[in-house]
Amino acid sequence: LELVFAPCDEVAGSDRNWIKASDAEIVEATLQELSRLFPNEIAVDGSKGFVVTKSAIVKTPRSVYAAVPGRNKYRPSQTTPIKNFTLAGDYTSQKFLGSMEGAVLSGKLAAAVVADTLGGRDPKPVKEVSPESL
Repeated sequence: LELVFAPCDEVAGSDRNWIKASDAEIVEATLQELSRLFPNEIAVDGSKGFVVTKSAIVKTPRSVYAAVPGRNKYRPSQTTPIKNFTLAGDYTSQKFLGSMEGAVLSGKLAAAVVADTLGGRDPKPVKEVSPESL
């Protein structure tokens, strides 16, 4: 089982700093969340047969950027003002953080732009950033 705690600190919007938390605290919080999500299968005390026998905690403070207000204005859309030039990557405008999931979604959005262009349809316009995201 692999989990990512994001946001990982107060600056990024978490109510707790998971980078400073001990490994035991992280394992305990994980068990509490799993028992909340799967109450019939998992109990924190191990009474339902699920017991943690080994864990490894890896803390990478800068593995994803903090999704704080104002960041979205720096993320370009897949559609660009340059003819036949389309962007894809986790850094572009899409609903996920800078991550593998964001890169995959961005690739799908970029493919839609290319397909629309080749199909003679107008692709989505260059992104207008909404005021509340600034």
